[in-house]
Amino acid sequence: MPSISLFQRWALLCQTAGLDDIAEGEKIINCYAGNGLAYHNLDHLGDCLDKLLARKSEARDPIAVELAIWFHDAIYDPRAHDNEEKSAQMAATFLENTTWSQSVAELILATKHQEEPPSDDAKLLCDIDLSILGSDDPSYRKYARAIRSEYAWVGENAYHTGRSAVLKSFLDRPFIFALSASRELYEKPARHKIATELESLNQSN
Repeated sequence: MPSISLFQRWALLCQTAGLDDIAEGEKIINCYAGNGLAYHNLDHLGDCLDKLLARKSEARDPIAVELAIWFHDAIYDPRAHDNEEKSAQMAATFLENTTWSQSVAELILATKHQEEPPSDDAKLLCDIDLSILGSDDPSYRKYARAIRSEYAWVGENAYHTGRSAVLKSFLDRPFIFALSASRELYEKPARHKIATELESLNQSN
């Protein structure tokens, strides 16, 4: 978890951006804290914010990227297929009448990870969101278990099929990560971790 509280981070962001609705931070934090999810929770939010802090100089609009991180999984239901759209709408509504309403919503939509991120800031955001794939072995195993927990309602065979398809889609890309700095950090370990998980899924079928 971050060295300062998430609420303090939100307050600092609002101060920097000139936003006056500090209470929105409590609402967002409650979204992550109350969703009952094993991965898409406050730990994931804090980890993404930490990684942005280390790479903030790479962002063209660091305020937009940080806002997008806050909102990107604020609405997350593993059974739904429109989480990013709902999270983007939540951000756009909060940011209405600011210069960030559209740009932050577009950044959040990029975290669907279905196509090439449309901007450098979207690439940075997506790489941060996927950085768990290139983490150390214990962190990756914890992540994989957490994702399985979030889909506990899915039977083993169906989960193995769906999860394998997602993992293969990453391996089939020329690069998993969009930015060269991210590739140096994560590309090789991510491909190894994904291949290992795929092998495990195939062996348990």
